Amino acid sequence: MSANDLVWFITGANAGFGLLLSQLALSKGHTVVATARALSKFPESLRTNHKADLIEIQITAPGSEIAAAIDAAVAKHGRIDVLVNNAGFGQIGAVEEVTEQEARYQFDVNFFGLLNFTKAAIPHMRKRSSGVIINISSGVGILAAQGAPVYAASKFAVEGLSESMAAELKPFGIRTHIIEPGVFRTEFLASQAAGKNVSQRKEGYVDMRGILAGMHGSQPGNPELGVQRIFEVVTGTGLGAGLEDQLRIPLGSDCFGMLKTKIGLLSQTAEKLEAVATSTDY
Repeated sequence: MSANDLVWFITGANAGFGLLLSQLALSKGHTVVATARALSKFPESLRTNHKADLIEIQITAPGSEIAAAIDAAVAKHGRIDVLVNNAGFGQIGAVEEVTEQEARYQFDVNFFGLLNFTKAAIPHMRKRSSGVIINISSGVGILAAQGAPVYAASKFAVEGLSESMAAELKPFGIRTHIIEPGVFRTEFLASQAAGKNVSQRKEGYVDMRGILAGMHGSQPGNPELGVQRIFEVVTGTGLGAGLEDQLRIPLGSDCFGMLKTKIGLLSQTAEKLEAVATSTDY
């Protein structure tokens, strides 16, 4: 998919990867339909760009409202070539610390919001036998660690959905990619370090807020390079050439390390438990 004027639909496009990817696509002459919780959250660079179609909508809006937004974008621009499910946040806290309300909201944003935008876009892509769906996951969608288990669970859900979806949508000419960023130098970590989305702490658990505060400003990932890789995967250019059938796209040396660690752990499990696993067949 290397057309000069793709129509992108990007959620959470007012900050972080969403904003940078929107700006990159616009700089290449593409059309971007960008969403945020409020139009005031968009920077001037997007508000004054005639190829940026800005939409105010909550990621947790009812499915019917999300479908109406997708339908309106297709009616206005003729199609959606690329859906980027970028909106999301990280709930910090151990299992015991996270309330049921916090856990449900984490999934409402990171999973069900993504699901509703995807369900609304697929019929339009199937009709054209073409489209790319980019689901932003995380390194913790590969290898979970202590400190944010509910966040990790929401990203594992995104990974499972995407893996299955990729197989069922491929016959319709629709590609699915999971983007798995490590720790990048964006405001995502800053909001966590500042205490946003941090559950009530209980004695004895790792102080994840303190860890994140110590990391902020020295994250290894360059966000401009991260979105460049995403753009290249979508368009089949640069380092993204030949990756059309690649489901998972890890970004960052830290995330790549997590991937190798997970492979090693799964290999150890397979070697150690083969006799146990195969002993339960008829």
